[in-house]
Amino acid sequence: MKRLILSLGAALCAPAALAEPLPVRITTAALATPLQEVSLTGTLEPIEAFAVSFPQGGRVISIIPRAGDRIVVGQELARVDPTQTDTAVRAASANLVAAESSLREAQQASDRSQELLARGAGTRADFDNATRSLLAARAARDQAEAELAKAQTSQDNTVLHAFRAGTVTKRSAEPGQVVNPGQQVLEIAADAGLEAVFNAPDGIDLEAFLGNTVTLDLVDQPGLTLAGTITEISPLVDPDTRSVVLKARLDSSVPAGAVFGSPVVGHLTLAQAPVVTLPWAALTALAGGAAVWTVDPVTMTAGQVPVTVGSYGDDTVRLTAGVEPGALVVTDGSQLLFPGRLVAPVEAGN
Repeated sequence: MKRLILSLGAALCAPAALAEPLPVRITTAALATPLQEVSLTGTLEPIEAFAVSFPQGGRVISIIPRAGDRIVVGQELARVDPTQTDTAVRAASANLVAAESSLREAQQASDRSQELLARGAGTRADFDNATRSLLAARAARDQAEAELAKAQTSQDNTVLHAFRAGTVTKRSAEPGQVVNPGQQVLEIAADAGLEAVFNAPDGIDLEAFLGNTVTLDLVDQPGLTLAGTITEISPLVDPDTRSVVLKARLDSSVPAGAVFGSPVVGHLTLAQAPVVTLPWAALTALAGGAAVWTVDPVTMTAGQVPVTVGSYGDDTVRLTAGVEPGALVVTDGSQLLFPGRLVAPVEAGN
């Protein structure tokens, strides 16, 4: 009988205990803008580079600059053997002299025939023949002039001069080597600045990088930091590396020691779309996945709602669905909750 009385007393006390609000810690869901930090490896490359080559082939007799040398506009860079072109110029000059002599003779003959025809001592046929000879001599003279100009151009092309200032990045030929027309002899980086070239992994939102500032650390020179701006993103993925080329132009002048090919590490911080961010402790689980306990601000009763987790921070969880900004969310004490349970907020530390 005594045991029965105790059981009835406990049963009568249970509803009273459940009617008491459960002390829990509550936070108000708010939007936060998460920052994504990305690090990329790459190299410093010239913004503009061009190849230097001879318009016509030949045997190289001199190449003056070496890789790393500075060049200025008009500076001689290289020469090929001019023997054939010099011979061609002399022959074309001799042909022009002969053509000019023939033209003078034809002009004199034409003048005489015209004078004789005017006096009635010559025939029309003689005058026409002299005129045709004059025209032919004039055409031969013009052809000889064109041949000489062509030979002189070929002679000039045996010497390469710099048409832009820059720095030699590669020397592709040596004296004694026979080169073909258009074959690269030197590669020159124009004085247009440097850019960092990265191979970024495919699968992240690279378009968000465009126009953002990147901090560049030179691997070979610890402590030297440069700043740049992402200016170009390749539209294609490299099929071999499965990466995408990004380019960042340096914002300031290049300091000493920053040379072509220097390895760099780029650091970017990107602001992502605002999302609801909650403490880790707010996250619980349902049979179907993640969930949180929310509180009705009117009745102060708890309810469990499923959520979609977008990403995790060091001590926070970022939600992309399930909780709206302004909602009351339980962060501590949720292990004793059930749907409809009355709760009472407590301050941190209590």
